[in-house]
Amino acid sequence: NPFRVLCAPRLFRDETGLVMLRILALTRNTYKNTGALLSHLSLSFTTLVNEMAGNVRGPQVMLYYGPDMLRMGLGTDLEDESGDNMRQALGAMDDLYGMVRARIKNQSGDYSFELNVNPIVVKIKEAGDKWKGGTELRKTCAGFDFTSNSFLTEGIVRSRDDLTRESCCYTE
Repeated sequence: NPFRVLCAPRLFRDETGLVMLRILALTRNTYKNTGALLSHLSLSFTTLVNEMAGNVRGPQVMLYYGPDMLRMGLGTDLEDESGDNMRQALGAMDDLYGMVRARIKNQSGDYSFELNVNPIVVKIKEAGDKWKGGTELRKTCAGFDFTSNSFLTEGIVRSRDDLTRESCCYTE
């Protein structure tokens, strides 16, 4: 088993291997191109791996409804022979984590920040069979920002257009 050989180094087990298993679990083990997933995580998404493995300074970031966003965001191409569908979906998640991390970078302490991504899930559901997988997920996520409470412990993604139109912030 090649994965068993990869798991020998502790660093792999605690980071890339752990995140790979988490990603596969988020897809309910329906994603088939595990080689592409491993390659993407190892070569292109070190920031995402660090976030999902808990190797970051400051608050942990959790994507509330993240499993639904990833699983449904991948669409129907779960064979993904080229690996591009997953690469785009990982890019969308990486962008969301980066957006939150930029806003909370000066925060310290042992707590988590929960970003509610349900509005993205709603967009995916609304598109139905017309959803175009990871590429559309990345494009959709790029059109969102988020508002947060004053304690910087939770937030919700909001369409950039809605935020501009409303010119208000969510506070508790």
